[in-house]
Parts: sequence; C-alpha cells; structure tokens
Amino acid sequence: MSSFVLQGAVDFLVQNPIFTGLLIVMLLFVFFSYLFVRRTLTGLREGYDQGRRGN
Repeated sequence: MSSFVLQGAVDFLVQNPIFTGLLIVMLLFVFFSYLFVRRTLTGLREGYDQGRRGN
C-alpha cells in the first residue's frame, strides 16, 4: 500500500516540474529561516551572558 502512495507522489512530482520547483524553494526558505532564527537567538543569548559577566 505505501509503495503505491510513494509511487503516486513521485509520478505527480515528475509530471509537475513547476510545482516541484516551488516546493523545493519553499523548503529551502523554511530551512534558511530556521537557521537564521537559530543563529540570531544563539547570538542574543551569548550577548546576554557576556553582559551579565561584565566582559
């Protein structure tokens, strides 16, 4: 059953290259956003820690 679902999904993606491209762009955007927010919050935490220590 799951192989039929997977095969159907692969067929759909191969037949619709514009949708596939948009899906890839959206996934890259989400991944980049996650890394950007993570880096920002990590830097913010390090800044607070350094400020508390007085460095």
